[in-house]
Amino acid sequence: MKALLLYLFFSLYLSQAIAQNLVKNPSLEQLKGGVIGFKPISGTPDIASVQHKVLQYPPYFNAYRSETPSRQVSNIEFGEVCLCQWFSFEASELTQVELTRPLRKNQEYVVSLYTIKASTIEPPITEVTVHFRSRPLPAIRQVYGLKDHPLTNLAIPYTSLKDAAGSPLDSRANWTKVSGTYKAKGGERYLLIGNFLGANASALEVMNPDTIENDEEPKGSKTKGTYYCYDNFSVVPKSEVDKEEATLSDATPAVASKAAAPMAIGKTITLSDINFDSGDHTIRPVAFPLLDSLANFMALHQQTGVRIVGHTDDVGDEADNLSLSQRRATAVKAYLEKKGIAAHRISANGLGESSPKTDNLSEENRALNRRVEIDIFRK
Repeated sequence: MKALLLYLFFSLYLSQAIAQNLVKNPSLEQLKGGVIGFKPISGTPDIASVQHKVLQYPPYFNAYRSETPSRQVSNIEFGEVCLCQWFSFEASELTQVELTRPLRKNQEYVVSLYTIKASTIEPPITEVTVHFRSRPLPAIRQVYGLKDHPLTNLAIPYTSLKDAAGSPLDSRANWTKVSGTYKAKGGERYLLIGNFLGANASALEVMNPDTIENDEEPKGSKTKGTYYCYDNFSVVPKSEVDKEEATLSDATPAVASKAAAPMAIGKTITLSDINFDSGDHTIRPVAFPLLDSLANFMALHQQTGVRIVGHTDDVGDEADNLSLSQRRATAVKAYLEKKGIAAHRISANGLGESSPKTDNLSEENRALNRRVEIDIFRK
C-alpha cells in the first residue's frame, strides 16, 4: 500500500509539473496597482474584490456587494479577487490575459475558467467566449461591437467555453467551471475574454425583444445586457491533460478504496497537499471520490454538518499562507455545495500556519502541515 501511495504521489507530481498552466497569475491574487497579467482592452471591465484588496474606482468599479442590482456579486469566496464584465447583444467589454509562453502550432489546448452570474434580473447565458492573439491589443474605452470599434469589422473566431452538461450558467451562489478546446495556429501569446458577436445570441436577444426608436438610440439597437464574473483561468496543453487523466484513472482504485471508508459523526477527514494544485486552491480530481463520498453521507444524514479548516506550513509570507488556507477551505465548501449540500451546513475557515500538526523542520513534516481538515458533526 505504501509503495502504491508513493507511486500515486510521484505520478501526480510529475503530471502536475508537466501540465503547466500557461496563464500568468491565473487566480488573480498577484496585485500591483491592478491585477498582474490582466489588462482591460475594450470598455471598462471591473475588478470585484473584498474591501481594500484592489484599489477601487478609479480605476475599477468594485462589484462586490455593489448596490447596483445589474452589477452585483455577493459571493467571491472562491477567490478574494475576480474579473467582471458586462455585455449585450451587440457590445462586449474585453479583457486581455498574458500567457507565459506562445502556443505551439497545431497543438490543442484545454481552456477553462470559473464563472458566476452577478446580475440579478437577466436570463442566463450558456457560454463564455475567448479569442487567442499573437500580438497584444491596445486598450480603448469604446466597447467592442459598437460601430466604430477597431475590432467590429473583423471576423473574430472564438472558442466557446461551456460547463460539462452545456447547461445555462445561472448560479449566483456557486462558481461553475466552463471549458473548451482550442487548436493553435502558432505563436499566440494573448487571450481575449468577452462575448464575441454571435455568441449567446438567443439569450441576449430575449433581453431585447423590442427595437428602440428615439433620439438617443438608433433603431434596432440592443442595449440591455448581463454581467458575469470570472476566476481561476487555465490554458493547458490537451496532451498533458489527457496524460494526467490517464494517471488518475490508473490510480483511482487505490484512492476509491480509501474514499469508501465509512463516514461517521465525529470523524475528521484530511485532504493533504497532494489534493490541490501547488500553491493554489484548485481541487485536483484525485480528491473527488473522497468528497463525493462525504457529500453522499451528508445527503443521507440531514442532521450532520461539517467544519472545514485549511492549514499550511510556515514557508513563505504569513499573510499569503493565511489567504491560501482560506481559499482551499472555501473551495472544498463550494464543491460540497455544488453537490447539493446546503451552505448553512458547512463552515470554512483558514488558519494559515498558526496550527501546525507537527514542527516544520523537515519537508516530510511540512507536507503533513499542508492540509485541509473536515470535521463531521451533528447539528
